[in-house]
Amino acid sequence: MQTGFPFRLAPPAAFLLAVLAPPAGAAPTVYEMRLTTSGGMAAGGMGSMFSAMMGGGGGSSRSMDLRLTSPSDLPASYEANHVVPDAMGIGPRLPLRGDRRSGGRDTPGGEPEQPDGRVLIYWGCSPTVGKGQPEVIDFRAMAGKLPPEVAAMARQSRSQGRGGGEGTSLPPRTINWPGGDPNFRGLASNASAVGDHAVNTNFMKDEIRYKVTPAIDFLDPMNLKARADNLKAAIPLSWDAVPRVRGWDMQAVAAIGEKEIVIWLADRNKSPMLPGSQKECTIPEGIFAKAEMAMANGTAHGPVQGFSFPPQPPGEKKLPVIWSATVRANGHDMVMLGMPPMDEGRGGKSKSSGDGGSGSPFPSGVGDVLKGIFGR
Repeated sequence: MQTGFPFRLAPPAAFLLAVLAPPAGAAPTVYEMRLTTSGGMAAGGMGSMFSAMMGGGGGSSRSMDLRLTSPSDLPASYEANHVVPDAMGIGPRLPLRGDRRSGGRDTPGGEPEQPDGRVLIYWGCSPTVGKGQPEVIDFRAMAGKLPPEVAAMARQSRSQGRGGGEGTSLPPRTINWPGGDPNFRGLASNASAVGDHAVNTNFMKDEIRYKVTPAIDFLDPMNLKARADNLKAAIPLSWDAVPRVRGWDMQAVAAIGEKEIVIWLADRNKSPMLPGSQKECTIPEGIFAKAEMAMANGTAHGPVQGFSFPPQPPGEKKLPVIWSATVRANGHDMVMLGMPPMDEGRGGKSKSSGDGGSGSPFPSGVGDVLKGIFGR
């Protein structure tokens, strides 16, 4: 594992680190950097939306997300900045900011409203539906038996727009970028994270330092494409071979009526769902036949590298970790399903993206169905 310091610690320095290190069992500060290459509608902008409507391809964008999580509350006067190399074309100092945490309790609202609706789940890369499919999750039939996380989704959906509950406000423990940076205007499409990175704060004794190499830099775009536009038929998906990709996730979703959602997964038992060498997968025939439109979403899982301080030599007694950092490179692409090629619509009627101009990445009706299932 690489460390934030390129030199070897002399014994006295190692002893000093042991003395100043946090108590045994204390949680370290955790830092995360995500480097994402997005394509299709995931890339944003009108050009990307039209590209997705025409079956995929087109432009791409790059983004970086930074997140620092402290094991304890940050001081009121906290300051934190991430220093990036020149190849990023931004900064060079990026401010990490976070909101205060709510310490209040939910305001009582009478009897809880039960979710009402169904989710149909299909899986597998095949022109036809496999045996035993779909799995049906009927929320009304499961009333009182919902998993805690699903029940929490329902409560959150109902509480939106009602105002917050009474309680205290606590200092943040998580700060991030680009949230809270009013000067950020996006990364260039050829931006690179290769080089030395440093995070300095006024609440940590040690800087977080690590080096990004070309092996963990931004991925190339995957260029997800749908090879058919008839939702009643099997829909072949294809994408480009991308160096350094470990595996792929492929999924699609559509709304049926007011309280039903259909979800397709390339595989439901593996993560990533597909090997990095695969470049195509077929959505089974008929699963979206009753939908007006659907959305396919692809995720490229790229390299991951960890760093920590102090160094943890193999075979020796471990020192408590003061900080750990993880760099992840991944990619996303989205394409609309059920849209004919743009040239077929010239001079005639064309289907709408169904988002009502809201810019929502979901296919027509999915947001409304989610509200219908979990309560408005």
